Amino acid sequence: MDAKGSRKTALIVAAGCAAGGALAGMLAAQGAQVIVADHSERRAMALARRAPLSVESLALDPLRPGQCRRFGDIWGDTPLDLLVHLHPLRSPRRLGAAVAAIPALTRALDAGLARGEGLVLVVCDAPRRDAPPEVHAFDAAFMALAPLMQAEAGGHARVNLLRLGPGAGTMALAAAVQRLAGQGRDGPRGAVIDLPAQGD
Repeated sequence: MDAKGSRKTALIVAAGCAAGGALAGMLAAQGAQVIVADHSERRAMALARRAPLSVESLALDPLRPGQCRRFGDIWGDTPLDLLVHLHPLRSPRRLGAAVAAIPALTRALDAGLARGEGLVLVVCDAPRRDAPPEVHAFDAAFMALAPLMQAEAGGHARVNLLRLGPGAGTMALAAAVQRLAGQGRDGPRGAVIDLPAQGD
């Protein structure tokens, strides 16, 4: 996001976690108009209060398809430059629902993504080697999402997955989002990007 150019619009979904706060603060500081959406209105409003001129709050449960469809209808073709999905970090016990919800909400915002820079980032934790089988199965599902969602989006958006290694932290995530957002439409598409564990 470049504060010197025209103001960009970023939507952070399931923002009521540490990563959501860090990304909202970084993007607002760079001059973006940021919308933080979360199923907890209280958490979304708390994030917006940190930078009231640049951050707006939205009560939205991204795991409810009906709400997502209605939100997409309201958003329409308003340009959307950056869409960040934090569902796997915000609701780690509902990963199956997140696998279904992420493409559904992205699809609902397709017209806006096509009119904006259209960068879509899905963020999840990479499992530890000794994690139970179901955790590795969900990780495989998230890795499959990026290329499949990219194929569906075509040229309307570029979709990538950011996998956080253990201890990668919000600073590493913020730096990766900043780098990808700065690449415009020339950046990677359908990629799985691993952010290494702290100290790697």
